Amino acid sequence: MSWICRLSKQAAKQIRALPRDRRKQIGSAIEEMERDPTNGDVRPIKSGKFKGTLRKRVGRYRIVFSLDRAARMVDVAAIIVRTGKTYR
Repeated sequence: MSWICRLSKQAAKQIRALPRDRRKQIGSAIEEMERDPTNGDVRPIKSGKFKGTLRKRVGRYRIVFSLDRAARMVDVAAIIVRTGKTYR
């Protein structure tokens, strides 16, 4: 059974701002999350603005999301470039 991915307005805006090749890479990662959202390099975020959510690493980028296991929904909150201040 597959999952449904929903993008926040902020995440959709961030995807549109990415270069075309990165947009394809992130899109493929989100499609993969529809099959199994915890597959790959997925870890919980322990502090900062996104505390309590999960992140999936896609190259230099991070997909920040939360799961609703009962409804089988993946809510993507943000797509951000990993820097020293990413999770603050």
